[in-house]
Amino acid sequence: MRRESDLIRAILLAVEADDRCEILRLPQIVGYHHETIHFHTRLLVERGFLCTILPNRSRQSDWFCLSLSWEGYDLIDTIRDPVVWRSVKRAAGKVGSWSIDTLAAIAKAMILARVEGIDLAA
Repeated sequence: MRRESDLIRAILLAVEADDRCEILRLPQIVGYHHETIHFHTRLLVERGFLCTILPNRSRQSDWFCLSLSWEGYDLIDTIRDPVVWRSVKRAAGKVGSWSIDTLAAIAKAMILARVEGIDLAA
């Protein structure tokens, strides 16, 4: 299965949006099957962007709890803005491949470029 950057972003946003700051089940995201969401969630846990109590897969149980880690909050803060996200994907598309670190670096560069255009003394 290939990684999908839009789904990764959607999962992080869904976890963050929960009022309890954690979700007890995988989010349902329109256009994606449960297995695909599970796969991408596991990748986010492995990378350290989500904290979890992993399910017992032998019993077909669902996730017990998902919350963003510090790194997860940092990542979602860089790719939250839909305009920045579209620009990041367009820039990464020119290369033809991406990693989460590359996407985050592109987003940070775009955010810093915006900041440079702001008069902080005003």
